[in-house]
Amino acid sequence: MEQPVTLHWQSKEAYFTAVLSPDLFGSWVLITAGGKRDGRAGRVQHKPMPSYASGLETLNGLRKKRRSEGYTLCATGFMELDNLDPLSLASRNAETSAVLRAFRNLAIPLQQQALLLNVEEADINAYLDGKTLASNLGLLARVRLVMAIHKALHLLFAGDPDRAREWIRTPNSRFDLERPLDLMLASLDGLKIVRSYLEGEVDALFEQPPSVILPPDGGCIKGKD
Repeated sequence: MEQPVTLHWQSKEAYFTAVLSPDLFGSWVLITAGGKRDGRAGRVQHKPMPSYASGLETLNGLRKKRRSEGYTLCATGFMELDNLDPLSLASRNAETSAVLRAFRNLAIPLQQQALLLNVEEADINAYLDGKTLASNLGLLARVRLVMAIHKALHLLFAGDPDRAREWIRTPNSRFDLERPLDLMLASLDGLKIVRSYLEGEVDALFEQPPSVILPPDGGCIKGKD
C-alpha cells in the first residue's frame, strides 16, 4: 500500500529530515531539509519522484548516506523500506502504465517512443498490448527519466498537455536553441539534461514548508539505521 514516509536523523551537531509525500496532482514528491542543532536552518529541497517505488529507492539511498555521515535514525513513519524491490513485477507493471501515459499525454509517436527507451517499435506495441517492462536496469532508467520529465512538465504547466507538448517541441535558448525533444531523443545524457533543467524549474514553484520540528534527544531509536 502506498503511504507517505517520514524519516528523521540526528547527529551531535545537526539534523536531517526526508518526507515522501503525495502532491496536489496525485504524484509523489520527496522533500528534504536539514540544519544545525543550534538553530541554523539548511536548504529545503523538493524533488518530484517518477513513481512511489522510485521515492522509496531514493530514501533507501539516503539511509545509507546519512549512516555513513554519522547520523542516527531517530523516527520514522514507515519501516518496510528494506523489503523494497525496485525490479518487482508490481513496480514494473505500474511503470509500464505510467510511461505509456506520458507518451500519450506528450503526443510522442511510436518511433520516437522506441528511441527514447532504446527498444524496438515491436516492444512498444507489446507494452501497449499489456506486456510488462523487462527487468532491465538500463531500460528502467530511461523509463524513469521520461516519467520525471513528464511529471515536471505537468507541474510547470498546471496539467495542461498542450503547453507541455509545445514546450518540448520549441527551440530553447538553454539548450543552444535545440528542441528539448530532440535532445531527449539524441542520447541518455540528453534525457538527463532535460530532466535536470525541468526539475530546477519545478523547485522554484514551491515555497519553503514550515520549519522542521526537531525530535527530542530521547526520541532516537538506538540501533536503527
